[in-house]
Amino acid sequence: MHLVNDRPVRAPLDVDTDEPVPSYAFDPTDPWTQTFQAGLERAGLRGRRVYEVGVGSGANVLFMLRDCAASRVAGSDLDRRLPELARALLSRTAPELADRFRPVHGPVSLLDVHEAVTEAAAADVVVACLPQVPDPFDPLYARFRTAQLKTAAHPGDPGDDHVAHYYPWTAFNDRPFNSIGMGLIEALLTRLKTVAPQAEVVLNLGCRIGKATLVQVLRSYGYRTEELASRIVRQHAGTDISFFVALETAMRGTGYEQDVRCEFYADPEGRTQLSARQARALLDTDPAAPVYHEICVLRGHPQATGGLL
Repeated sequence: MHLVNDRPVRAPLDVDTDEPVPSYAFDPTDPWTQTFQAGLERAGLRGRRVYEVGVGSGANVLFMLRDCAASRVAGSDLDRRLPELARALLSRTAPELADRFRPVHGPVSLLDVHEAVTEAAAADVVVACLPQVPDPFDPLYARFRTAQLKTAAHPGDPGDDHVAHYYPWTAFNDRPFNSIGMGLIEALLTRLKTVAPQAEVVLNLGCRIGKATLVQVLRSYGYRTEELASRIVRQHAGTDISFFVALETAMRGTGYEQDVRCEFYADPEGRTQLSARQARALLDTDPAAPVYHEICVLRGHPQATGGLL
């Protein structure tokens, strides 16, 4: 049993299915999923309509309907296979709940199709776990990395789960917080303020840029924030953290070093803090080095105005 905010996390959900599950789909045994579900359990979803951006394997759909008693869940994914996989999982595991899930077939990037907009507009709560690290192969990021770190090297073959760890930085360069890896999330918040202005938002976030910065982003888009769950986790070997080193380097001498401060740890209790540069140096020396960071689930309650809109 694991603890999240000193509360027990339920045993992993039964996700046995004959359908092929992509390696980057939600794994119920993964601490990111467990923390997300601990936050969803606290989000007060009973009797409410939910839209999930990025349904993955359907583990969260099942959890929200069965364990959180949501009245209805709709959802989409950038991978066109996953909404149907989620439907199949629900039909097999909890067939009595299957008619309360509406898969939006895709691929769907955020809320870029009419059906997704319609479903999100009808939701009381929108939930998501989206990448916060620029794609190492993105040309804008490559120039930024070269300028700050004096190297054009990248982490090599991205692998099957590339989409789960990174997002296309250039595509969101018009967003104010894209420079700190929040462009994709900003794009979602911007869309929600138009199509679902009264909906709450529940986001599963990595705190590598600092929790205070994450809170500021949500507040800037007109949300009053509330922390629902948090946990310190091992840095995922599949995510290159050079972006945070480059960001840390770029902030030097600007006077804003304390406003955007990358946060890593050398221990699972979070007692020994590391800079991004220190964390990267440890991992360069030994890819299995103990490097950790916090993840948290933040709920945004919509307010009348947002500073950037």
